[in-house]
Amino acid sequence: MKKLLFTLALFTQVFALKAQQQQKVIQQGSVVNYTLRLHGQQVAFSITVTRLTDSVVLDWKMRNTTSGTYVILPDAVRSANKLSFVQPEPDKKVVLPANQTFLFISKNAFQNLVQKHSYEYDNTIYDLKNDGKPETLLVDGKKVEVLHVAARNETTEYWILNNPDMPLICRITGNPLEVDMEINSIK
Repeated sequence: MKKLLFTLALFTQVFALKAQQQQKVIQQGSVVNYTLRLHGQQVAFSITVTRLTDSVVLDWKMRNTTSGTYVILPDAVRSANKLSFVQPEPDKKVVLPANQTFLFISKNAFQNLVQKHSYEYDNTIYDLKNDGKPETLLVDGKKVEVLHVAARNETTEYWILNNPDMPLICRITGNPLEVDMEINSIK
């Protein structure tokens, strides 16, 4: 009986540890907090996923003082090939063009990344690093599985959430537009 109880307790501990380390999934209602580095300044930036169906609606806040909304169209969610770096407009709902996403890559781009180890966005090819193996990023004390990519012939690198339903960009470094960022938490 002791052996059975010990085995059951060990199984429960292993299961609980695995559940803690499981991939965070972005879903409707998720709040994602970032630190943006804009032209040498550091800014708190957060998004709330208010819609995650055919189109994606992201409500954003900067420094908890200004806010607005981005709407990413269904065609963009599926097959966009550009990332919007347009400065957010306070108190406005901005509908991005059908070829642009904001803070995530399209499902087609993600599929190419996983299958071909590269994808093209903004006329730049991004190659999967680390021999195609996912890496982990520590987000709010928890491990999150990401795919690390680097731009060919440029300095930009992205760490993208390894999630085909919402391949969120978790970190950007070396951006020639001088807009780098890092995720702080997902709630």
